[in-house]
Amino acid sequence: MDVTILAVALPPPVLEGKAVLVGMPRGRDVVSPRPVVGEAMRFDAALDVVVTSAGVDYRGPWVQGPRGDRFLHLCWGHDEGEGFVLQRRAKLMLDVLDPAEMASAASDATLEGRLSLVDARGEPLCAAVRPPQIRWTLVRGS
Repeated sequence: MDVTILAVALPPPVLEGKAVLVGMPRGRDVVSPRPVVGEAMRFDAALDVVVTSAGVDYRGPWVQGPRGDRFLHLCWGHDEGEGFVLQRRAKLMLDVLDPAEMASAASDATLEGRLSLVDARGEPLCAAVRPPQIRWTLVRGS
């Protein structure tokens, strides 16, 4: 299933004198971290919805965490010329998704997460992110 993360509010592009970069890890590597620019950012990933005897599980290279506690990451950091340096992460928790709805989702459905990337202090959002901080919607193909 395709996943689209829409960040609709962004932190300042520079923190502590360093340009802020954000990206999603695929496996252990943050893929194409990019500068915070504009009023919104979009991140695309994918996950496999697997129905097991224990319920619904999410798998794939973008999915992080142990079974029952799966999530997608947004990673914040900077690059001082030697590659991406991680500063903090936001865990977009998948355990809040309706298992029945996810299990019956059409193969052409997209899971869309919409959130602000700014916490109450105006800093990049970090820690576990669940509703109401993120709004997950299953968008079915036309």
